[in-house]
Order: sequence, then structure tokens, then C-alpha cells
Amino acid sequence: MSIPSSPYLDAYATQRCQVRLQHSFDDHLTVVRRPFRDAEQHRIDSGHDHEADVLAILAKELGDAMVLIDNDDRTTAQFETLDALTRGVPVIARSWLPADEEGRRIGRPDLLVKNKGGYVPIEIKLHLLSTDGNGALDHSPLATPFPSHATPRRGKKFRKGALWFTDALQLAHYWRMLDAMGFIDADDGVLGGVIDGAQELWWIDLDATHGRTQKRPLEAYDGKFAESIGVVDATIARNIDPSLPRAREPWWHKECEGCPYSEICYEELDAVDDVSLVRWLSPEALIRLKAQNVTTRATLAALDLDVVDLGASLNDTTMPLPDLLDQARLHQPDESLDEVVGRRMGVRRRIAAAKMDLVRDLVNRDATSLLLAGTVRDLGRSVRRARAGVAGGVARQVAAEDLDAARADVEVDIDMESYEGATYLWGAHVTCNVASETISEGYRAFATFEPLSEQREAELFGEFWIWLTDLRDKVRSQGLTFRSYCFWHPAEEGQMRRAVRIGAEGLPRERELDLFFESDEWVDLHFLCKEQLVTEGPLGLKTMATFAGFSWRDEDPSGEASIVWYEEALRENTPESRQRLLEYNEDDVLATRALRVWLDGPARALPHVDDITAPPVA
Repeated sequence: MSIPSSPYLDAYATQRCQVRLQHSFDDHLTVVRRPFRDAEQHRIDSGHDHEADVLAILAKELGDAMVLIDNDDRTTAQFETLDALTRGVPVIARSWLPADEEGRRIGRPDLLVKNKGGYVPIEIKLHLLSTDGNGALDHSPLATPFPSHATPRRGKKFRKGALWFTDALQLAHYWRMLDAMGFIDADDGVLGGVIDGAQELWWIDLDATHGRTQKRPLEAYDGKFAESIGVVDATIARNIDPSLPRAREPWWHKECEGCPYSEICYEELDAVDDVSLVRWLSPEALIRLKAQNVTTRATLAALDLDVVDLGASLNDTTMPLPDLLDQARLHQPDESLDEVVGRRMGVRRRIAAAKMDLVRDLVNRDATSLLLAGTVRDLGRSVRRARAGVAGGVARQVAAEDLDAARADVEVDIDMESYEGATYLWGAHVTCNVASETISEGYRAFATFEPLSEQREAELFGEFWIWLTDLRDKVRSQGLTFRSYCFWHPAEEGQMRRAVRIGAEGLPRERELDLFFESDEWVDLHFLCKEQLVTEGPLGLKTMATFAGFSWRDEDPSGEASIVWYEEALRENTPESRQRLLEYNEDDVLATRALRVWLDGPARALPHVDDITAPPVA
């Protein structure tokens, strides 16, 4: 492709990985983009539908005060946007701003709204932005989507995570473009707005810190955009002279999972066993690790877990590990660590738990582990993940004889499927481990594929509960043991409680549900796995059942994909569309069963995480 020598960047340049940005301008790379999966396409379609709904509400409320730039030709749309800005139209939807040539910016804000003497940008997002909490957020109704109509909503704060800040970076991009065009008034402040998935309009001061972060969105954007420009220019120069170094080296992180360049980066990183392939290491942790030459998964796996865990346990005491080391090195190797610690009983208990008695037991441990312990967040968890990776992806963290699958004579694996918070399918698979003429094995589904009301949802659970209770009573009457299993109990329990609150025939009382959940007849396989195993990455059913050798019939099995299939089943109402959902649910319960069988046998042959690598001793 032909790339201009000084290309313009859009608002996503500061939000996405700079390695991805670099790759997108690299003439030496070719990428074949795969089609979107069902779940991915559903997210895209849902976002478009949400935007259309919001624009329809705004059009109805604002009438002639809103102009919609309904043209996909860039030149025409930019002319219409500039004309609307010049005329002072209160709200401009689907705008397309003329390129900021000096700033090298291009962009299409969802909305531009009048504010005093200028304009401010608004983005329409599907995610939720606010939650309950201390403080207040400025809010405007959609009928008057202007900062001048904003009022503080008390008891509100931005949701945990980086979504609000990512939105703010995008808004800062458009704010800079408006400023370059002369459509920002100094009295307007530095504002941007987000209409979120609840159709609520929240305002963000782009020049102020929010919550615990000390970052100002506009300042952060300026720094990130300058970095992005530098990455792009360096890549274009390297296209001409391949001997030049890359601006950014690849590293593995969460964004990689949906990136079109993920295979390219993974192959390069895997070839050198790069430490970033250990899941969920933060950029700060990677910098710290690599500064101590911990550059591979194997090197991370070789760190001394006793030292690492001691460092973490001492962090909240009056003598963190670096201070303890400084003091210990002033003493003789054969002296007791109690002499070093003095009367700090909490520190003494933690050292004793680490089975370190003498000064030499501590100071002679692996030097790298001593330097890193207590200075990298969740280092112990990362070391264990690295060791699990070395072992093939999963390892034990309990003795083989202590691995417990909570088996019973009669076992029922349970999974439910929901749509927009309402459950339309309860599926169960019965396994008999002892002979019984009155109990039938196999899969059973309680489902409806008609438009779902709350009452029908409650009745459906009532039918399932009657069946499950009858089965349990039948098992007990034969003197057999009974257990039912799920994976991630909050999901099933939440939907059961929801049905009970709605009310219908056959439903248990809340107290009966509580007793069931508290009994040993209700088992969460996720909890068992989390307590007994450690993996290199996710601990979900798809991952764990795959370790157990199970595979789904569908090529794209996921809860998110099942939403698409359910909508298809409602729309088409064919046996084929319903069967895909039933098979997916049946596979989920069979996967739970396969996981239990694996835990009860083959998983005991897994290596223990403490035995995978021997920590070096100085």
C-alpha cells in the first residue's frame, strides 16, 4: 500500500496498542483479516443499534435544532459539517470534521453540541459509564444535551476500570480538532460528553483529574498522541530503510486477543519465550521484571516462591522485605532473624511461616527474587502462572491425594442460558455411578423459545425445580448420595433467586434455596478448580474442560455467541435454530461432568506448582 509521508491519525490512535499502530503502517507485513465471529458481529450490530436509538430520541426531542450528516462521502460530509458549525446549529449528528492538517488529526464525532461560544464533542457508547458511589457526576437529559443544562447527580461515580478514561481520550482528540478549527470558546471549559448504554449523558472535564487517578485526560491524550505520531513516522522511515530499529517491540496483553496482528506478535514472542506471555502482567510489572533480566517465562518461573510470598506478606507490616534485608545484612549469618526483627510480632509470624530461622536462610536466597519480592504487584500469582505454563498450562497447588472432585452416587450437572438477564433454558445431565432402575441418566432441558415474559421465566424454573427436587428425593429414598454441580455459582444462584422473587407454581421459598446452596449437595466446580489448581491464564469452563480433554460440537462456543443464536431462534423459530442452543447447553453440562471425572483421576498426575522448577540458591 502507499502510505503518505505524514499521515493523519484518528481518535483511536491513542486508545489502541502502539505495536498494533506500528504494524498497521508497516509495508513489510501482510495480514489476512478473518471474518467476524458471531459474538463479535453481535457487539458491532448492538453498538450500531444503540447509536440509532439514541439519534432517533434526539431527533424527536430536538426537531430542527439537530442536523444529521447522513452522507458517507467524506468531502460532502465534511462540507456539510463545516456549514452546520458555521451556522451555529445546536446539535450536529454523525459529523465529519475537516482534517486538522497541522495537528495531523482526522475524526468523526458522533455528536457536536453548542456550548456558549463554541462546540463540545459527545460520543455514543454501548457500555455503562456510571455506578453508585461517593461524589457526583454532571448529567444532562437527552431532551437538552448541552453542558448549560447539566446538573450534578449525587451518589454517582465512574465505573471501575479504564472505560471512562478511554472515552475521554477519544473526546480529547475531537476537542483538539475543534480547537484547531476555531470552534472552541475559552469560556466553554475543556468538556466532552458520553451517552452510555443506559442512554444517560455524562459530562467529563477533560482538564481535571477524576477519582483516584492523577491523570488529566487532555494532558494524557497530548502525550499519547505525540508518541503515536512518533511511532508512525519511525515506521514509515523504516519502510524506506529496513535497517532502522522498530519504534516499539511487541508484548502480549489483553488487547492482543482481538487484534488482527495477534498471530504475528505471538509467534515472535513465543520464539523467545517472552515473559509478557504470562497472562495479565501489567506494563509496570514488565518494566520492573525486565530491568532485573527476567525476560522469559522460564526465568520468571524460576523465581523463589518462598521469597516472593514472604515479600508480599510483609508489605503491610512495619518492616517490608527490603528493610528486613538491609537490617539482616548487618548481622552474622548464624544469628536468628528474631534478633533482626526485634519485637515486631507480626513480622516474626510471617517469617516463621516462610520457614526461615537464621539470617543466612534469607540473605542467601536467589538474588533476583530478593530484589523483586514485594515490589511487583501479584508477583506470586505471576510466578505460579509461569510455572503452570512451563508444565503445559495447568498444575496442582494441593497434594495429589487432596485433589477433590466431590463425587456422589447420583450426580446432576446444571447450566442455564439467559438473554437480557432472563433465563429461557435450564439444562441438566444426570449420571448414575451406582445401579438404579428408577433413575434415568442423560440430558434434560427445560426451555422456551417464545418471547419471554417474567412470569414464563419463573414458571420455567418452577418446572426445573420440581424435577430436580423429585430426583433428589428419589435418590435419598434409596440410601444413595446426591450432588448437583455448576460452574460459577453466582450465575445460577442469581437466576434462581430472580425466579423466586417473580413467583410461580412449584417454586421454592427463599429459605429453601438458601439451605440448598449451603448444603454439600450444591457444588461449584469453578471454586474447586480455583482452590486446587493453577493455570497459565483463564480459569473458565472452556479452558478447564479443554484440559480435561472435552471439546464442544460448535465451532464458536461462547455465552456471547449463544445470544446471537437465541435471537435467531426467536426470529426463525425453526428446529435447527433451537437445536444449536440445546446442543450448546448440553455440551456445557457435559463439559462440567468431564471436568469432574478428570479431577477425580488424571488431574492427580499433574505436577505440583512448587515442584515444576527448583529455585536457584545463591
